Amino acid sequence: MQLQSKIPVKKTKIIACICLIVLIVVCSVLSNKEISKHKNDSSQNVSDDINIQKKTTIETSELQEKKSDIFVPSTDDKTVDVSSDNNIVSQYAVLVNADDGTITASKNANEKMYPASMTKLMSLLVAVENIKDFNDTYTITYELIAPLIEQEAARAGFESGETVSITDLLYGMALPSGADATMAIVDYVSGNEETFVALMNQKAKALGMNHTHFTNAVGLHDENHYSTALDIAILMKAAMENPTCRQILGSVEYRTTSTQQHPNGMILLSTMYKRMYGNEVKNMTIIGGKTGFTDQAMQCLASYATAVDGNEYVVVTAYAPTEMNPVFDSFAMYGLVNGGYEMPTHLEKTTYPPTEATTTDSSDDSDSTETASDAETELDSSSEDLYGNGDTEATDPEESSSELYE
Repeated sequence: MQLQSKIPVKKTKIIACICLIVLIVVCSVLSNKEISKHKNDSSQNVSDDINIQKKTTIETSELQEKKSDIFVPSTDDKTVDVSSDNNIVSQYAVLVNADDGTITASKNANEKMYPASMTKLMSLLVAVENIKDFNDTYTITYELIAPLIEQEAARAGFESGETVSITDLLYGMALPSGADATMAIVDYVSGNEETFVALMNQKAKALGMNHTHFTNAVGLHDENHYSTALDIAILMKAAMENPTCRQILGSVEYRTTSTQQHPNGMILLSTMYKRMYGNEVKNMTIIGGKTGFTDQAMQCLASYATAVDGNEYVVVTAYAPTEMNPVFDSFAMYGLVNGGYEMPTHLEKTTYPPTEATTTDSSDDSDSTETASDAETELDSSSEDLYGNGDTEATDPEESSSELYE
């Protein structure tokens, strides 16, 4: 009886030992898996940390590279303050070396001003950067033109129902400063002005134009539509660095392609080159620019020039009483580089009108729908007036029947 009772006990111990061994093996396997998983997780975490660091480094590098690409003009010990220079009539003026960013001369260059049609420099740049097919066409509508007629805005001369090439519209925007061409481009690129203006402000920020805000694509006066002479200089440089913009802004005149409404095309004249030849300043050639005018902005001009030594320069002159003042002021500013321009003696000093003028915005731009012979005659006669060879002095735009409201 005692022997029989011992046998089950022995079997029980054996079974217990086997179970313990199995348990130990299972625990060992599970432990190894957990250790392996922990190692993998740790390795993955380290890898993720490395990737994050690499990504952060790359993003920081790209940000620094973008910042370094921004053109930031600055003064040096040679910068000339022309605020007290009686030859510079414009209230705001700046001369910038476009190659190294040195501000050669300035006058209230960082003060808030209204850019008027110099706004179209940004409209042109944004349009060119967003247009894929310059041979595409756009049909002018009555709905587009009607408000411009009511506002007496300067127009290139395109008519309702006319199908125009995108290239022709770009020239119509820049040379005669046509609001019809500008709004057509705005509609073509973005579908509405609000979206297009958002692109303009986005581009301004990207260029480092930190004291600029646009509310429209044409340059109509608005308290919240403003810039500075220095910001416009930055914009002018950016536009001239774009090959398409450079070609357009540097054109004296342009003939549009034939359409049903204009079988012989239209001659579009540069409002800037109607007031200058471009070679008036010694060792300097003005190769492009954009005028502007509203009652609040007064007469303005942004221009770009190349010197004989290969350097390029930007001049912005703004808030001048007559249309020729910013032109002569620009010559005087460029002349500071090589001492190459003497102000004409037949011009009388002018005074500023009240800054609180509230009359309707006026444009600097004349009607461009003229024949080639008329265009050449006007260009020649304006040059005669410019250099004192004619019988008249430069006239205020409000005294000229060709001037339109913008």
